[in-house]
Amino acid sequence: MSRIQSLRDRLQDIERELEALKVFRLTPQLKKFQRALIGEQSFIKNKISELSKSKEANELQKDVLRNLANKNRSQKMKRTWRYLRAIKENYPVELSTKELRTALKKHRQGLETDVPDVAWRNPSP
Repeated sequence: MSRIQSLRDRLQDIERELEALKVFRLTPQLKKFQRALIGEQSFIKNKISELSKSKEANELQKDVLRNLANKNRSQKMKRTWRYLRAIKENYPVELSTKELRTALKKHRQGLETDVPDVAWRNPSP
């Protein structure tokens, strides 16, 4: 039996259990059990939809996510380098850009750096 078919069978079992539980009086334990079954039901539905996707659709989705991640990474790096360039231009810092980037990392970790704190707070005077 295929993986998708076994998941569909489990989904039908859960639906039968939920129908059978409607006979009982509502108690906190029953509500908790129903919530657990509904959660498992939605998990299985997601799993079925994941498994039924074609390989091309999966590759397309991975490509879209990869492009989005690269775009976000690029934006963050541009923002960081603009920030460092503003500090370098407006404050008398005797560090190369690479050393300034290392100092920024130390500053974000809360460690002491050679760059004055006022430069980190507002790079444009």
